[in-house]
Amino acid sequence: MHCKYLFNGIEMSAYPMLLHTVACLWYVFFWSNFLSNSQTNEEDWDPKYRDINEMGYRFLTNWNLFFQTLFFAGCLFHDVMKILNGPNWLKLGSTFQTLLSLAFSSIILPTGIFVCVTFWLMYAYDREIVYPKIIDSYIPYWQNHGMHTTILPLILAELFTTRHKFPSVSASLVLYLGFGLCYAIVFLETYIEKGRWVYPLFGLYSFPIALGIMVFLFVLKLSFLFVGIFIQNMYWGKDEKKQYRKPIKKSS
Repeated sequence: MHCKYLFNGIEMSAYPMLLHTVACLWYVFFWSNFLSNSQTNEEDWDPKYRDINEMGYRFLTNWNLFFQTLFFAGCLFHDVMKILNGPNWLKLGSTFQTLLSLAFSSIILPTGIFVCVTFWLMYAYDREIVYPKIIDSYIPYWQNHGMHTTILPLILAELFTTRHKFPSVSASLVLYLGFGLCYAIVFLETYIEKGRWVYPLFGLYSFPIALGIMVFLFVLKLSFLFVGIFIQNMYWGKDEKKQYRKPIKKSS
């Protein structure tokens, strides 16, 4: 069932705006609570948790949360642009929509799927290699799900409610590789600076094997980019074919 309405002569679906509003409200609530965790007295922290907290911005989970927050805020802003429909808004909105779609296909979607899937697989195998039990004493369990579970239904809902115009595969790959390179630099710089890995998993192996695992995970994350493109084409491709299908003229 499609829920659409006309605003200033423009047909819009209510579902994307509803999703973007809920997502933004959720992240305002999440970040306000999550950041308050760091305001506790550090002298009372367990040394193991202090080492984990020190990594902060180096966790891919936090990168994903930050970019998802920016993305959904951008989506809501774009919805407002379409509603206002003022001078030059549509031209600007078209460019902004292209940027949102590029970010969604190359960073938001593959990273969100990767973080959720790999985290819970490793957590089920041995949580100490990815999310040590000591963290539960400082970060509520619901915030753990906010970082590693909620992210998936949000981006899947975005995929199925908003018809993004995915860019070419090459354009998505360029941005994906750029994002991956930036994180790889931070990841390796942390090991060089502190002599320990961001995630305990890598500390279980020698440096060459740890690099091999890193490359494997990078390729695995890349596969989720193509999964997203495939789902996008399968789900929205049918509507596009109907939209651009030419009527057959009946012979007289």
